[in-house]
Amino acid sequence: MSFVVEIPSFVVEPGIELVGFGLYVKKHGVLAFADLHIGYEEALADQGVFLPPLQLGEIKDIVRSMVEECGAEKVVIVGDVKHEFGDILRQEWRETIEFLEFLRDLGVVVEVVRGNHDNYLVPVLKRLGIPFHDPYLIMEDWMFFHGHKPLPVEGFGEGIRYIVMGHEHPAILLRDELGVRVKLKAFLVGEYMGKRVFVLPAVSPLMPGTEVNYERRIMSPLLKEANIDSFRVYAIDLDAGFFDFGTLGVLREVSAI
Repeated sequence: MSFVVEIPSFVVEPGIELVGFGLYVKKHGVLAFADLHIGYEEALADQGVFLPPLQLGEIKDIVRSMVEECGAEKVVIVGDVKHEFGDILRQEWRETIEFLEFLRDLGVVVEVVRGNHDNYLVPVLKRLGIPFHDPYLIMEDWMFFHGHKPLPVEGFGEGIRYIVMGHEHPAILLRDELGVRVKLKAFLVGEYMGKRVFVLPAVSPLMPGTEVNYERRIMSPLLKEANIDSFRVYAIDLDAGFFDFGTLGVLREVSAI
């Protein structure tokens, strides 16, 4: 039984919708999401931190609900399907296959864009006949790339109008006057070199995210060059829905008070 009864959605632009932790592009019937980090529990166990392997079940519930909410015909995983940088771990191999077969059973076409954690993923994808795009996937005027490297030269072309990326794991931290803290994953939406940029939050429940309204250290080369303070922040809580916090620059000023 799914623990997500009804997934929230928010139309950010005509034909472009935020759905849970994903982005739905209506004209292509594509749901894009990023940063699953499958197998993270085993990686933590190697460091002496032991968690029950529950993440995959939550990811499947969330993704199923997102697909059902928007009726996507295709999903694009925008990098970091798995977690370990080195050789693929046993849990990663088993759970990655299980997840990709789960997507196939949902009846959607699957495309995977390479992320910086996706070393040794090719054998799994070949086994299932799933395309692997390195370093990007282009669909007409849309480019999907993970974001750990500079924007590929093709992304600067006039034909590309929209860029979808992950890697940054954006989130915001809210505090009240009593010191109560709430952390929410968030989308960042803004402009870079005349392109509309959508930065996706991490799907992984074990990746709470980087507090962009406090943390000034940005990982992505693209976001380091962009005027990130002008990006709009859409926070997401799967139970409460979406919250438009305005621009990141204003949110940072308010957070500093």
